[in-house]
Amino acid sequence: MLIEFSVTNYRSILERQTLNMAASTYFKELESLNTFMPDQDDGVPRLLRSAVLYGPNASGKSTLIQALQFVEGQVLNSQKESQAGDAIDVVPFKLTTASRAADSEFEVTFVEQGVRYEYGFCCNRERFTEEWLMAYPLGRAQKWFHRVFDAEMGKDAYKFSTSFLGGRQRQTWAAQTRPNALFFSTAIQLNNEQLKPAFDWFKLRLRVFDSVRGFSPGYTVQRCGKDEDRKRVVAFMNSADLSIADIQLKETVFSADVLPTGMPASIKDEFLKDMAGRKFIEPRFFHKDVNTQETVEFDESEESDGTRALFAFAGPWLDVIENERVLVVDELDTSLHPLLVHHLVKRLHHEGAKAQLIFTTHDTTLLSQKLLRRDQVWFMEKDAKSATRLYPLSDFSPRDNEAIERGYLNGRYGGIPFLKDLDFYGV
Repeated sequence: MLIEFSVTNYRSILERQTLNMAASTYFKELESLNTFMPDQDDGVPRLLRSAVLYGPNASGKSTLIQALQFVEGQVLNSQKESQAGDAIDVVPFKLTTASRAADSEFEVTFVEQGVRYEYGFCCNRERFTEEWLMAYPLGRAQKWFHRVFDAEMGKDAYKFSTSFLGGRQRQTWAAQTRPNALFFSTAIQLNNEQLKPAFDWFKLRLRVFDSVRGFSPGYTVQRCGKDEDRKRVVAFMNSADLSIADIQLKETVFSADVLPTGMPASIKDEFLKDMAGRKFIEPRFFHKDVNTQETVEFDESEESDGTRALFAFAGPWLDVIENERVLVVDELDTSLHPLLVHHLVKRLHHEGAKAQLIFTTHDTTLLSQKLLRRDQVWFMEKDAKSATRLYPLSDFSPRDNEAIERGYLNGRYGGIPFLKDLDFYGV
């Protein structure tokens, strides 16, 4: 589970900004529903099941999500997908001379299989300049490795603790690590078993999406192939009051009939050559006739955008709950009605699973529904340097009965757009 994520000098973020998922000991409301204890005994506090980020457009909400997505991508792919000399796709804060020349820094603290880890790295477009991993088995700190680029020597210097196993292999892993690849990723590729639980947190536990539109219905369709899972998908969608009697899968073979009538013949022929005979599985939704109660079949295209979006979201959501993953979504309310977002947050808090949801939204009604603790609400805004600032609602010590939504919209906590008066001429 995610404990904390920090980022420095990345896109709109200049100084270190930290999202903390540790539940405050000061607040006791909704403790049994909105917080949980991770499976370890090393002093890690209760963790929040969810966190929501508010802020005006261009405040940096998406930047924070992109930063975590960048870390995920580098850990999973830097060794196997990049080549020597390839640029690292990192963008520093560009509005100061110093930041343009400085490295970007990322650090993630998380719990996996009962062990707390702190992993981080610094990088620029050319190389990773620092990388480290701390582990806390049984609550005792162990610095497994620390990599630092020595500019004078023109190469990386490594320090390994005795608790990081591997003997002479550790030097082999280091020697095989390219400047534009992570040692963490390289050692995994070379079959390091000790790092595998921490790596699996990025590979199997963390799920980061740019938006709800990033969810393809394919995974939900796949799950509907099993009768028990199909019933769970139907129940999930009906819990949002969609009144779906059933969902069935229909296999179709690609034909020219689905192509636009105005498509040039040469392009159509080439397309048919590539797609000929290919089979597709599509969902069919069934609703009950309001009078006879007989089931009536609906094609996917006949359903509303919200229904289709929720269907695409259903499979991944069930996966997150079942496997206690960390789901991070930018603009969760883009394709989902605010009431559906409320419903998802309620379900997460009441399921009892040790899953986490982190999302950005503009829907302020969440703040008035008593769904969230004060330490689950975060704001983002730009400071005088046009740099992103991230801070929690708890910094303002709001009263138990304070009208949070009204206070936010009135500018009490910041994180809202500053709208200038517009002068119109000739109207």
